[in-house]
Amino acid sequence: MDPKGKVIIVTGASSGIGLASAQALAGAGARVAMAARSTDKLTAAAARLVKAGHTATPVALDVTSDESVATAVAQVLHMFGRIDAVINFAGNGGRLAFWDQTPADHARAMFDVHVFGAERVIRAVLPTMLAQGSGTIINIASAVGWVAMPSAAAYSAAKAAVLSFSEALRGELAGRGIDVLVFAPPHTSTEAGRQWPLEGPRVFAPAWVADELVRALRRGRPRFLAGASNRLLLAVQRVSPRYAAYIMRRIGLRAVARARPAT
Repeated sequence: MDPKGKVIIVTGASSGIGLASAQALAGAGARVAMAARSTDKLTAAAARLVKAGHTATPVALDVTSDESVATAVAQVLHMFGRIDAVINFAGNGGRLAFWDQTPADHARAMFDVHVFGAERVIRAVLPTMLAQGSGTIINIASAVGWVAMPSAAAYSAAKAAVLSFSEALRGELAGRGIDVLVFAPPHTSTEAGRQWPLEGPRVFAPAWVADELVRALRRGRPRFLAGASNRLLLAVQRVSPRYAAYIMRRIGLRAVARARPAT
């Protein structure tokens, strides 16, 4: 999909990769609905884009609320009359910790944002896309969805669920004009990314990742893994799943040790 002139909803657009992607899409000519809970940040970011000559509007959205999602989608339709794409960036990985040392509601919270949050948004926009006979859904994956990382069990499980959900939905919507894509960012220098002090992989700037997101949208591949380390890990997994798991175990255990507060 060429983003020029398209109406695109970006969730999680108040900061990090979501914000950078909204900016990159607006710069590519898209009409961007910037959606998140932080309305003050959204309003300021959208105003900067409008001042620069782009089309962007802030939309209050909490992906954990059916009512909030329905209201936000109705607002976008009222303003633009259509929805060409939705990009489900809302969510983060939280702090690293062993599963048995996390609160009982931690895994539920991860699934409510990453899995059910994306599902709520898709359920709200899909009738419009089907009526149009066209649309693109981009769900956000992670390398840990393919190769789980110790110290991020709930996040790994949630991203694995996003992958499976996306694959199944793509099959169900085949031939109906709707594309379902998966985009996996690399480790990125954001507030959320700094919660994961990983050793080894290059840390990318949000603007670079956003440009990759725009490229993924244009290419329309079912899976798009940004960053060489992501692609290398999955290549290793195909050859030796045990060795890929060993690599991720070392990364995860070292990272959680670095993340623990000094005593």
